[in-house]
Amino acid sequence: MRKALITGFLLFLMIILVSCDQNKPAKQNLNLHISKSDGQGFSIYKKIEDNETVNKIMDILQDVSWENAIVSMSRQPDYKILTVNTDPTVSYEPVTYAFWLTPNKDSLEVIIEGQSQYGKVSRGNSKVLLSILGTP
Repeated sequence: MRKALITGFLLFLMIILVSCDQNKPAKQNLNLHISKSDGQGFSIYKKIEDNETVNKIMDILQDVSWENAIVSMSRQPDYKILTVNTDPTVSYEPVTYAFWLTPNKDSLEVIIEGQSQYGKVSRGNSKVLLSILGTP
């Protein structure tokens, strides 16, 4: 009886985890649109569609130690990355990451727009991200 309860409970947890993950597209189903301020707003200057680069960027963003915080920056972000789902069978809300270069230009600070999430990207990961972002 105890084994059946444990098995049932584990099966229930597995079903819950799978259903919660259905609204998140796999990394291979994401494209990233990179934009920079054009004075009036933000315009896309680069689209990243190759899985290797998308995975690298998303892994870096997962490594950020996110804090629940509402921040007010003194200027517009230097870059924005918009996640775009390419799988029409998956319901997905796009996510926009806004990045600011620190004064020394050696690392990035980032927020997730509309989610009150703030974090600092490590210097090493900032260097990788900046090499991918390039200049428009």
